[in-house]
Amino acid sequence: MKKKQSSEGDRFKGPSKWCGYVFARGLASLIQWMPLSVAFRLGRGVGWLSWKLMKGRRSTVRKNLEIVNAWMEESGTVESRKVESLDEQVREVFQRSGANLLAGFPLSRLRPEQMEQHLEIEGMEHAREVLKQGKGVIMLLAHMGPWEVLAHVPKLAADHGVHAPFGAMYRPLNNTYLDNWVREQRAARNTQLFSRRDGLHVPVDFLRAGGMLGILADQKMREGCQVPYFGVKVGSTPIPGLFHRRSGAPLLALSIETIGFTKWRLTVDTVDLSTVGPKPSRDELATVCNQALEQVFVRSLCDGFWFHKRF
Repeated sequence: MKKKQSSEGDRFKGPSKWCGYVFARGLASLIQWMPLSVAFRLGRGVGWLSWKLMKGRRSTVRKNLEIVNAWMEESGTVESRKVESLDEQVREVFQRSGANLLAGFPLSRLRPEQMEQHLEIEGMEHAREVLKQGKGVIMLLAHMGPWEVLAHVPKLAADHGVHAPFGAMYRPLNNTYLDNWVREQRAARNTQLFSRRDGLHVPVDFLRAGGMLGILADQKMREGCQVPYFGVKVGSTPIPGLFHRRSGAPLLALSIETIGFTKWRLTVDTVDLSTVGPKPSRDELATVCNQALEQVFVRSLCDGFWFHKRF
């Protein structure tokens, strides 16, 4: 008699997964109730220690930044950074990533009015304008800044006159208990999560109903579109372009950059689609998305998460 195949949910359950969930939730709660300034300083310290000890990651970050800096020099793009040398950039990426990661937890528990003491918001008028088309909005996201701020986007957007349901594409965690907890946290802040399990039609219907859908667009994909990114052809996600073609939703880009001690700026930028025709190909749309991401990272290169081999 054949054994029943366990469901994906069952595969990611069990005592070890439960212990991992309890540990992760306890650690997150501990950091969450730290003063923001303490978490920020601690994060920079952890980042500095990681920079000293993680030689392999240090090399990966350096190679990524070499390519990006070379592209900026060739294109005549000037990045508004204080860090000049490549070695300083590499160290700052580690320290800033640590600060962004840990500071994100206490940031997530702040009320929106408290958060705005630490967060400047620019460009929400672009979202207000494109939502008038009634096709929803695809928001290109990058791995940068304190990601937990994104959970507050629905309320922050509403405070700036942008009234639309907010959703995000995400990859389910391989721990059912932890995954359910994350989904509950996002739902409590009016963020609907979608994954590949939902297929294409569910998030597309969400867009057609006037929703704002966030998609991490800077991930390297082996089977993605091979298009230029900082001057190098790399596998790039076709998903934002695919959703645009299915729904007609316009594209915007959202970035979060560090502008001071426990201070960040969230910016919404337009994405120029004038270079493509009325029926653009997957590669054309992926190229446009990469160009938008290039401008996002050039604004604050050291806020990027450059720890994986992107090129």
